[in-house]
Amino acid sequence: MKALPNHFYTGREEFLEERERVFAPMWTCIGFASDAPNAGDVQPLEFMKMPLLMVRGNDQTLRVFHNVCRHRGHVLVSERGTVKQSLRCPYHSWTYTLEGKLARTPNVGGVGVNDIADFDRAGFGLFEVSSVEWNDLVFVNLSGDAPAFEEFIAPLEQRWEPFWGAEGSSLLRLAQSHSSIRLEVPANWKLAVENYLEAYHLPTVHPALNRFSPLADHEIHLGEDFAGQLSHCYTLGAGTARHLPVFPAWPEALYEEAQYPALFPNTLLGLQADHLFVMVIIPLTHNRTLEETRLYCVGDESGAEDFEDLRQAQHRFWTEVFAEDIGVVTGMQAGRASPGFDGGVLTPVMDKATAHFHQWVAKRVGVALG
Repeated sequence: MKALPNHFYTGREEFLEERERVFAPMWTCIGFASDAPNAGDVQPLEFMKMPLLMVRGNDQTLRVFHNVCRHRGHVLVSERGTVKQSLRCPYHSWTYTLEGKLARTPNVGGVGVNDIADFDRAGFGLFEVSSVEWNDLVFVNLSGDAPAFEEFIAPLEQRWEPFWGAEGSSLLRLAQSHSSIRLEVPANWKLAVENYLEAYHLPTVHPALNRFSPLADHEIHLGEDFAGQLSHCYTLGAGTARHLPVFPAWPEALYEEAQYPALFPNTLLGLQADHLFVMVIIPLTHNRTLEETRLYCVGDESGAEDFEDLRQAQHRFWTEVFAEDIGVVTGMQAGRASPGFDGGVLTPVMDKATAHFHQWVAKRVGVALG
């Protein structure tokens, strides 16, 4: 099958078109609720050249706003942190509540005049983006008209319930000081997703991983809005006598099963019997991408000091694996500058999941692939 042509990886206009036609109409992950856990916590972020802001309100609800003041469009919050009771623009001090309402407009009617008779503050609150917390993940719908989030996430939840059980997600715990991996890649966001979708590159790029999770023990699963790898050779504790706590519902006979789906468009997940990792692909520009990863263990017991070495080893392992991918993703981006390549060919077996993703994107941007 033909692949998406080069200009979908090198063009700014195509990138902005994807923002409107691929990302905006559906639920998209933008980050982690644990980055703003308490009332007054704020987490600014850039997503597809848009400044967004996560704010934890006094009611403990996490809201997402466009991170711009309604007065002159200045970015409202530039650094992660905690505010007392309000959000104040650094330009003219227009001030908003944590729920996004415009509360104060200093000197708006002249020096010392903070109100104008015909100016209704109620009409100039921050623009809120529809958002949902799912476990620790924050999903947004930029257009505001996507189907219910429950419909979107149901196929993945149904697929995972036999493994992590009805209470599986409630057992997830951040792996404390060994929970975060942050990598920036000078490449288009789609290349990061495509690389994750296939195991074809394991022997070449991940020789250590391939020794105990060989290419031959992987298969591909396709869903409507996700696709990825199934591994039949996961090893608890990497072959040592100890391992982290496991999901109670996970069948012992299937401890070697692991699932690595990409939830389209930009959320990469790895579910194993003893942990979950989530990598959120944050498109910054057409050729620059941020990979934000969090590692989660199972249950309160997993945070015990006795498991510190295992949590550290797990973090070190995935950090090394994900770092190994940066070179090949960057190399593919560089190759898109060549007139001797325009998408290439996707093989029917090894590239099946990548082909599925290309068709998924192509349908949304109105391109026909042969």
